[in-house]
Amino acid sequence: MKCLVAAELQTFLKALASETRQRLLMLFIDGKERTVNEVAAEAGLSQAATSEHLSVMRQAGLLQCERRGKEVIYRPDRQRILLRLTELQGLLVRCC
Repeated sequence: MKCLVAAELQTFLKALASETRQRLLMLFIDGKERTVNEVAAEAGLSQAATSEHLSVMRQAGLLQCERRGKEVIYRPDRQRILLRLTELQGLLVRCC
């Protein structure tokens, strides 16, 4: 029996495969929203590198973003994270 992984779940897992993105996600564990500059400062990364990582995380469903004036505010996308983790759990139960 072959297990098929949905594209959305693959994208989610690829985003989490990066240790840097794992670190960035943990910055949001307190539930606070952050700007790119705040994340960059806390993570010790350049603004450009941080923006790239946050974009990957947003596309993977880990983060949501909202433009407020000149700032882009990021926060965890708890609903989509839970959905992807539930999908992964179901896949592992069936396959392993």
